[in-house]
Amino acid sequence: MRAHFHKQRGAVTLIGALFIIITLALMLAVLQRMAGSDILDSAGQTGSVEALFLAESGMEHAAAIYSTGTCDVGLTTGSPVTFGSGSFSIEDIGGNFNTDFSGTALSAGECRIRVTGNVAALGAQRVIEAIFSKGGGNLLADANANFNEPVNPPPFGVCIPILCTPTGWTFNPLSFLNWPWDDLGGPGGDNRAARVRRANNGNASTTGGGSFALSAFTVTAPTTLTLDFEYKVQSSGNTSQEARFSFNLSDGTTTYPSIPPSFPSGKTASYETGSVTFDITGTGPVTITDVSFNLTVKAGQPKTAWLDNLVLQGNGGGSGVTLLQWREVVSN
Repeated sequence: MRAHFHKQRGAVTLIGALFIIITLALMLAVLQRMAGSDILDSAGQTGSVEALFLAESGMEHAAAIYSTGTCDVGLTTGSPVTFGSGSFSIEDIGGNFNTDFSGTALSAGECRIRVTGNVAALGAQRVIEAIFSKGGGNLLADANANFNEPVNPPPFGVCIPILCTPTGWTFNPLSFLNWPWDDLGGPGGDNRAARVRRANNGNASTTGGGSFALSAFTVTAPTTLTLDFEYKVQSSGNTSQEARFSFNLSDGTTTYPSIPPSFPSGKTASYETGSVTFDITGTGPVTITDVSFNLTVKAGQPKTAWLDNLVLQGNGGGSGVTLLQWREVVSN
């Protein structure tokens, strides 16, 4: 019996060792799982931050499009956009979101935009919404500010001044006596420009001009709008201030003239830049419905004036849009 008990000594030690080994193995498995979870959590956090940055980049992209356009499906053109390590999608706009975050109807000139940022490799997605107000930017974005011609106009498939006019423009009758636009006459010689000319010496000035019915936009009066444009004046006498440029905005009832009318000093073959302002008087919303211009060249020697690239900016100038509200969409 004693010999038998002597042979079994160390069994308890072996069991203890096995317990320690198993415990250590379990601890290692737990530590590995924890480390893996931390790595996944860290990757998820990194992906989430990247997705948020992508969504914010997409919102800036959408705002830039809106600053020169309208709040419609055109904002989603090209979406989704691959950018950096992921992509962003400009989602619902315009009629799908016509209220602010509290449910109040959007005012004219405001736009609610939703953008989703995705990092597919990390399975991360963030969704944000913003409401913008177009206080600046090109308010004539939907107008034919470059005097582009119709596509294949009748009867010859080319735009002959007597037979057709730049798309959307109505030219006053006297303009047609002086060929009111010039194909290949715009800045750089690659597009058309509005034009007035007097071909011969004379004692009377010559005037031409036209008007454009806008996609109506609303501003809050009193405010100041700025119109930038490009022009060129040529005179056989090579003297300055031989032409007069004036512009008008209208809400259908009240006309808001440019202040002051512009008397360009240019007298070379190159295009120059000009600028006038409009005081929108009164109080409250004013909806601008059309824009018009008159070009006058003075009496005397032959001369020609060109006008192109009209850009109307809000609130005294500037560009872009104003951010009114922003939020992250946690769940759909």
